[in-house]
Amino acid sequence: MALDVGSPALTIRCHLVKARALAEIGSRAEATKHLKQAADLSRQMKIEFGEFCCLFTKAQFDFDRGEEKAGWITLRKALSLGKERGFMGIYIDRPAKTARVCLKALEAGIEVDYIQEMIRERNLMPEQPAWHLENWPWPLKIFTLGRFAILKDGKLIRFTRKVQQKPLAMLKALIALGGKGVEEEQISDILWPEADGDMAHQSWATTLHRLRHWLGEEKAIKRQERRLTLDDTHCWVDVWAFERILEQAEAQWKEGQKDRAVKLTEKAIELYKGPFLGQKSEEIWAMFPSERLRSKFFRGVKRIGLFCQERGEWDRAIDCYQKGLEVDNLAEEFYQGLMTCYQRLGRKSEALLVYSRCKKVLSTALGVSPSPKTESIHREILSVIQ
Repeated sequence: MALDVGSPALTIRCHLVKARALAEIGSRAEATKHLKQAADLSRQMKIEFGEFCCLFTKAQFDFDRGEEKAGWITLRKALSLGKERGFMGIYIDRPAKTARVCLKALEAGIEVDYIQEMIRERNLMPEQPAWHLENWPWPLKIFTLGRFAILKDGKLIRFTRKVQQKPLAMLKALIALGGKGVEEEQISDILWPEADGDMAHQSWATTLHRLRHWLGEEKAIKRQERRLTLDDTHCWVDVWAFERILEQAEAQWKEGQKDRAVKLTEKAIELYKGPFLGQKSEEIWAMFPSERLRSKFFRGVKRIGLFCQERGEWDRAIDCYQKGLEVDNLAEEFYQGLMTCYQRLGRKSEALLVYSRCKKVLSTALGVSPSPKTESIHREILSVIQ
């Protein structure tokens, strides 16, 4: 019909839709043929939107076939043209497929601002939450590691004295309790331990209403059968990202994909900025998740450090241990790793400085001396110098 009426734009659209449909059922050769016809006609008729749609679709096909290099080249061309012309979508598509291509672009840092705008405009969402991507334009981003901060549409929400503290405490408690299907009674016991059932329920409902209003995202917190859930399609939480990336890393370790596992673990380490809810948090209910997260961070740094040491990548190991100490300067094993690395590189004076720092920090903060293992490394360094 498009050919009968002689409409180039409609013909291009038909070829594209048919190419996508054929690709879905596995007819790759036929899909490629129709995509090429659409691209050729777009160039002949100088229809830039058609060219953009064809390039974007080809990139999707390349990624689906595992042809990453070709996909990146095509995607860069598509996004360069799309950004210049302000194109926010393509002819009839599958939003999840488009979201996957957008995710690829954000991972590579290609035209980030433009892609974020497209995602917001189209309300795109990947099939699985992109926890490893801070630059995905989440409506809400909540930071709890080393601090407590909330970004709405990329802008920091500033807390003032007028802000009710109970709604903030409810959000913190919800995250501390896992954020999924948290019972009303669990939060009430934390926030209103002395209140009776009816009074606690009324306070819970009122505080939830205030929290939703304050966040400005009604869908961010789901309430069902007196249980609360933070919606992971609307909220990015650094704790969730940290733990899920480590889970992915662990799966890679088990499969023997060590380089991939290292990259994921390093990504998780970057997310950990300090104790859960910050140094000043002394709430009993926050202590368990705080210690759990610290333990995972500790194991991650140690694992990367030892892995690099085994491969003789001493500078990379040093960088890892130093990052660990920037966050947790009481982790004695990080000092031990640093001393060993400096010693192996022949940088004895720096190794001794690390020992001195370790001894001073442990004495000042905990009133203890370095462990026998630390002292043994220290003596070994001194013996080489002598």
